[in-house]
Amino acid sequence: MISSVFRRRVLGLDSAIYGFAVETGLHLLRIITAGVFDRFPRLRIVVGHLGEALPFWLYRLDYMHAATVKAGRYEAMKPLSRRPSEYLRSNVWVTTSGMAWAPAIMFCREVLGPDRVMYAMDYPYEYAPEEVTAQDALPLDAAAKKAFFQGIAEQVFGLLR
Repeated sequence: MISSVFRRRVLGLDSAIYGFAVETGLHLLRIITAGVFDRFPRLRIVVGHLGEALPFWLYRLDYMHAATVKAGRYEAMKPLSRRPSEYLRSNVWVTTSGMAWAPAIMFCREVLGPDRVMYAMDYPYEYAPEEVTAQDALPLDAAAKKAFFQGIAEQVFGLLR
């Protein structure tokens, strides 16, 4: 019998096609549900690939966290000061690295806030100049586009201090 780990590796699904995103998204969710942002409310995390799919799960994350806490099924799952989605909207910024697809970018801007989504290239793993062209065509006015490509990163990383 072939182990599931071996099958994943043979298929290549544990890599950039999906595995990296699943592991990183799960790690970020563990940070949130462990109460790290309650203990360190000014902590900032920047995560690539449009938040490793977590923005698409906001409703379910909030619903299932509350249901799991209420059920008391897992000792480690404790109440938080806020809903998981609120930490994603206040302590997490996402980049577009490797995810230059306008509908997904615009969705993340809508559910997280336009100030939470910034441009990035997945370099050196991926170098795709056409991603810049695609993101330059996003339906954003000049000020929003400048913030997306430059201003948000300057603010988050303190580049103009």
